[in-house]
Amino acid sequence: MKNRGFMLIEVLIALALFALMAVYLVEGAFIGSRTMLQMKASQELDHDLLWARSEIFREANYEKLKEGGELETVNIGEIVWEVEVEMTDIVDLYRVLLTLSWDGNSELGIESGERDYVMLLLRPIWMNHSDFKTERQWLLEAKSEKIKELRDEGNMRNVDNILKVKKNL
Repeated sequence: MKNRGFMLIEVLIALALFALMAVYLVEGAFIGSRTMLQMKASQELDHDLLWARSEIFREANYEKLKEGGELETVNIGEIVWEVEVEMTDIVDLYRVLLTLSWDGNSELGIESGERDYVMLLLRPIWMNHSDFKTERQWLLEAKSEKIKELRDEGNMRNVDNILKVKKNL
């Protein structure tokens, strides 16, 4: 008698292997889709935060910036922001700590949170504000004294020559 079919054990082993591969395939697809959703939520969050940061720093008025405020975004809802400003050792360059906090969006899977940004802003229009006026004046005097010292030591000859050449052009 010739064997023309498969034995029952061979069919069962083939089905078990197929089921095992199907489980791993479905699990891999699930992990991939979940990762894609998390990446999309993260991308939407980053996009909204960068937009909010650019809108906030578009404000040139120091008083309005110092007050803080709220912004409505497309994906994560309302963002509450605060700033802390301090002068640096460079005239008219300010170190700004921007704190953004948000409630999140459950539909996109974005949780509430807070993020800090430290930025350096060149804002000469802030020079006359009472928060910085005396410190700026002190900084200008210190820089002037340093330039005078360098001139007295002879280290400024090259700089003076360069300035003369630029004036002649």
